[in-house]
Amino acid sequence: MTTNNDASQAKAPLLEEYQRSQEVEQHLVENPRKTVLLLLQGAVDKGNLAKVCHQSSALVEKGFHLGRMTTILDALRDRLQFTQDTPLAFDLEELYRYADQCIQESVFEKETFYLDSAIEILTELRDAWMEMMQQTGQLPENA
Repeated sequence: MTTNNDASQAKAPLLEEYQRSQEVEQHLVENPRKTVLLLLQGAVDKGNLAKVCHQSSALVEKGFHLGRMTTILDALRDRLQFTQDTPLAFDLEELYRYADQCIQESVFEKETFYLDSAIEILTELRDAWMEMMQQTGQLPENA
């Protein structure tokens, strides 16, 4: 399970390269797989920040990060293409739906079981997505 207890480490280096600009936005439009990777990384980061907030009893901030996680999951769902030729899309939809349910359950939990579950699912998806991109040469090995 991947979680960070230090808020300063909760942001991943992968996102540091993203700066909002027209050139970067156009690159992401042309490379939808990297966009998905950035979204997955963002969801993991927000989950880790929510966990730090939970542990420090900063419940308003926790709610903010959980809301961002839900928004990111919605963006990931919007990118799915449901056809007979894309059975993986249906499986991803179910994983996103389950992760979203875990996020909703984590709002009022005393421990972090549901939040940890959502973070674990999203981390495994991110890692698999990154590995696929590296194997196909779409992402450098050291990214």
